[in-house]
Amino acid sequence: MLDKIKSLPEKPAFVIGLSLILFSPILLFLTSLLASAGKWIVIIQAIIWGIAILLILSAADKRYSRKSNTK
Repeated sequence: MLDKIKSLPEKPAFVIGLSLILFSPILLFLTSLLASAGKWIVIIQAIIWGIAILLILSAADKRYSRKSNTK
């Protein structure tokens, strides 16, 4: 899974990660209103945020390595 994350270009990885962080709480809140599975919603949210953070860190690493190679 990490290879797939690292293979994404930096801008799409950053946009996907940021949108996951911004929109997943809204979607999971709406699904929690429909179902009464409280702790499962929290576990799913943590997994989504973990993947989003990996995407953002991957994009930042690519950007940093690209900028440090040009100096």
